[in-house]
Amino acid sequence: MSAATLRILIVVVLLAHGVGHVLGILPAFGRRLSGTHSAESWLLTGVMGDTLASGAGIVLWSAGLVWFVAAAMGLAGWLLPYQWWERFAVTGALVSLLTLFLYWNGLPFLVPNKVGAIVVNVTVLSSLLWLRWPAGVLSG
Repeated sequence: MSAATLRILIVVVLLAHGVGHVLGILPAFGRRLSGTHSAESWLLTGVMGDTLASGAGIVLWSAGLVWFVAAAMGLAGWLLPYQWWERFAVTGALVSLLTLFLYWNGLPFLVPNKVGAIVVNVTVLSSLLWLRWPAGVLSG
């Protein structure tokens, strides 16, 4: 697979994963896609109340969306410097995992939503932080 093809594939995955965070925002506005789809946090709702916990969820889901879309844009060379895409992707993955941990029912279905989100986030973190990949493979 060429570097250009790999780059496009990763851009599409980052972009799709980022946009997928909209699913976590929907229940805060009364749009539930399953019986368990909820804006409640198992940890924060009891402490902050429904309204604040729901608002915090909107902020966190939105942050994951923004970071992943920014990573895709940086990697694609659209409006943001290429050199920033890895930082954006790592930040997005950390925020996404934290949000999924706090708002487990924010995503409507176990598969592909929750499992897929975890796989993408862990893949981003392990690839960029532990394996130090792609380290220049995509810059060409």
